[in-house]
Amino acid sequence: MSIVGVWEVHAEGAPFGYHVMTFHADGTMLQSNPDLGNRDTSDSNGMGSWRAEGAQVAGAFLEFTVDRQDLDSARKGIVHFELTVNDDEFTGSASAIFYDLNGTPRRGPLVTRISGKRFDFQHLPSV
Repeated sequence: MSIVGVWEVHAEGAPFGYHVMTFHADGTMLQSNPDLGNRDTSDSNGMGSWRAEGAQVAGAFLEFTVDRQDLDSARKGIVHFELTVNDDEFTGSASAIFYDLNGTPRRGPLVTRISGKRFDFQHLPSV
């Protein structure tokens, strides 16, 4: 089964564990979670790319963060992930490193286990 589509994702131990990821057939992807899910930093949506070899998916996305108390402390976060897709679910891991805007690593790597379930409106209760 392909990773292409929309996924409800849980990242164990993340400041806010719940995310939405969309994987496009052209190898690009998007990641989003509520901005106020992290009380310390505000972060942008993540945007990145991926590749698959059978059920194995690897990729990375880029996001920017800023400390809510120090708006001059912008950071660039790069999150690498490796997933195994099994029908409408996946499991895997992710590792994030945050850099200052000059490219110097400032935090990480932060490693987490991630899992996802495919979002499919056709299987939702009718309204």
